[in-house]
Amino acid sequence: MLAGRWRVEAPNASTDSFFIGRTYYRPMPDRHGPTAALGVGGGLAACVAAGFGYAALTGPIGAVRTIHVWVGTAWTALVLAYGFVLAPLLRERDTAAAYPIVARLAPTTLVLLPTLTVVTLAAGVTMALAYGIVWPMTTLVRAVFGVAVAIAGIALLGVLPADVLTYRELRSADPDPERVVSLGVRTATLLTVQGALQVTMLFLMLRVAAMTG
Repeated sequence: MLAGRWRVEAPNASTDSFFIGRTYYRPMPDRHGPTAALGVGGGLAACVAAGFGYAALTGPIGAVRTIHVWVGTAWTALVLAYGFVLAPLLRERDTAAAYPIVARLAPTTLVLLPTLTVVTLAAGVTMALAYGIVWPMTTLVRAVFGVAVAIAGIALLGVLPADVLTYRELRSADPDPERVVSLGVRTATLLTVQGALQVTMLFLMLRVAAMTG
């Protein structure tokens, strides 16, 4: 029974989770789990993108503002939770404990996080153009766009590639737990920086809102 479900490893394997009768057993990799998690995240991302597309094409600017506020809130909460709660947790735990966490989260956020990023920023730009706050380009507006570019850069050029590499490793025939966890820690660290920038953006946007009345 055990031979069909578990791979027998050397007793000193660093990623073992089970010890039975003087023998370490490591679960065989579940190659379908990452795909299912990706499907969940992709489904949520599709709903968000469809909602923004509908609001931008057919709805009033108030609908775009609603999308911007609610999607931006969910996005920021997710990034802060990942960067400031999960990141320390992953650094403190060993590979065997951290691997299942990364294996569940990385595929789910692979499509979801970039979609939340693009939708929130696109809705913000749409509102800025509609309300005429882009020109003249004041110092405050320059700061907002600068922080937005930095956030987009981290999200799309840092977090997304790391998540892609994590997903590919999880889908491989023999995933390397240490590599998966290392990539997960990299993602969490990037999201810590991104979360700080998003909090900064929140304060800047409050000033913009006060300026526009």
